[in-house]
Amino acid sequence: MLCFVQVKKYFNLVYSFQCPLRLASPSSYIDTWLVYLPTQTCFCMSRLLLWLLNIIIFFVLIGYVLNPLLETMHSGFSDAEQRFTLRHYAALFSRTDMLMAFAYTLLLALLSVLGAGLFGVTMAYTFWRFEFPLKPFLSRLALLPLGLPPLVGVFSFQFLYSESGVVARLIQTLFGLSSPPFAFEGLWAVWLVHVYSFYVHFFLFASATLSRLDYAIVEAAQNLGAGIWSQFWKVLLPLLRPSLFSASLVVFVLSVASFTAPLLFGGRARFLTVEIFNQKIAGEFNLASAMTIGLVMISAAVVFLFEVYQGNVHLSIRGRGTPRDTPPERLSLPFALLLSAQMLFIVLPIVALILMSFADAPLKTGRILPTAYSLEHYQRLFSDAQFYQPFLNSLSMATLSSVPNLLFGLGAGILAAQRRLLLQPLAMVLLLLPLAIPGTALAIGLIAAFSKPSAFALGTTLVGSSSLLPLAYFVRHLPYMVRSVVTALETLDYQLVEVALTLGATFVRVITRVILPLILASIASGFLFTFIGALGEFPCSILLYTPENTPVAVDIFSHLRQGNFGSAAAAGVLLMVLVFVLIWLTEHLFRTRMADMPPSL
Repeated sequence: MLCFVQVKKYFNLVYSFQCPLRLASPSSYIDTWLVYLPTQTCFCMSRLLLWLLNIIIFFVLIGYVLNPLLETMHSGFSDAEQRFTLRHYAALFSRTDMLMAFAYTLLLALLSVLGAGLFGVTMAYTFWRFEFPLKPFLSRLALLPLGLPPLVGVFSFQFLYSESGVVARLIQTLFGLSSPPFAFEGLWAVWLVHVYSFYVHFFLFASATLSRLDYAIVEAAQNLGAGIWSQFWKVLLPLLRPSLFSASLVVFVLSVASFTAPLLFGGRARFLTVEIFNQKIAGEFNLASAMTIGLVMISAAVVFLFEVYQGNVHLSIRGRGTPRDTPPERLSLPFALLLSAQMLFIVLPIVALILMSFADAPLKTGRILPTAYSLEHYQRLFSDAQFYQPFLNSLSMATLSSVPNLLFGLGAGILAAQRRLLLQPLAMVLLLLPLAIPGTALAIGLIAAFSKPSAFALGTTLVGSSSLLPLAYFVRHLPYMVRSVVTALETLDYQLVEVALTLGATFVRVITRVILPLILASIASGFLFTFIGALGEFPCSILLYTPENTPVAVDIFSHLRQGNFGSAAAAGVLLMVLVFVLIWLTEHLFRTRMADMPPSL
């Protein structure tokens, strides 16, 4: 279920390729041209309901998306006495540490796109082209990082690759070194965590495209004398280019917004998200606000460029005649070794996390693995009267944010798909804007907007209250629910809607009896993603939580900072199990296990 949903989750991508052989030109084996896809049939809606939905949507977008950004921008132009100044924004371009933070952030994002792209695309090609034992199981295993809460996945790398971790101890023992061979920190360490966390997006996008590919195109290229590299560069790559572009956008934005990995492994390298956090903790809120606007501008510019590209190109893969399936081929030795290394890379952090959760004590000098295991850490957690509270806090706040997100996503998604939103271009930009706002930047914006009484907070101050964190979760995941609904509606057979309207069904009845049952699986998947995202959210949580609503991610981080690695690992395993249980329940209840998956997955 997650495999196909993740392909649709972020963006409304409709590819349409017609790919005849190109016999005359030696430079390429395919021609590609665009096919216009008409908008779907609109259905009637009462004017009162239409206006009411638009007012609610714009109230939310202006009050909780645009207003915090404007307040953050205003805060960046103010000093401690609330007087106008350009000092904070000037510091972004004059201070060496700020310029280094921007440079490291952009470099990390570009390297993450390249590394995750190479990892994910090669894995997708292997699953598409070859047959081998345990292929369905391994394809599921490849999706493990997708359901791993970000903080849990990051600090599992600490157990595995840090100076006292398993890999460093293993290399030290094998080669008889007097000290660990490397320190897992700096740009390369954060990049490795990003490759692990983000390759799934390339894997999913590329797999979806390859699964719809007519293999006759590849065979024609072979008949024309193309070798394996020519087939890839001149046939497959042009077909994959839109998918890779979309995955690159997702990974770039996520890398820019990354906070946990740079915080734990950044070392002396400076990254914008961590610098914003440090400046806020140090009391330099106005400077943190200016840095936040700079960070948002980077992500927003990339998202804007994608929307321009997407608005001009509407594509879908479409062959002539019955498409040829990919013929089975035995896994060659180079690809077998590559796939084995990739699977080992995927599984090792989770195995290390589970081992550390059962270890009696931290690793001793000269030991590669713990010498004794027990349930001590789990017993300690369960015996603590306050152990359940962070989990309950996270579950309650995830529910408080995801249910309104579901309702808002349904309303906004239906109007967006039917082109009924007022000022639709502006509304779509605002709906996508949270995608370009990193978690730390969103937290700073909400602090700036709701540190004083506001009409959008019913005249109250939200900073310091338990209401601000669920609101942050709600805003952070707005685009995902809306895009899930829009994508589902754009693949809907609108002739069913026309039949229902012809038979006299009202707008509400068409929604509840025709549309909702058809898009229920996509809605459930979008809701699951927003719920899981809120459950493991860390960047917003670390800046906005209060002692009364401490979420589980912050509680795990507290154990980690206090040196209670066993307790942190045990709590991380429990959170990971909770996430996978939720995924399994959703698959079981809505029966989306394999219906919408690409054949190779």
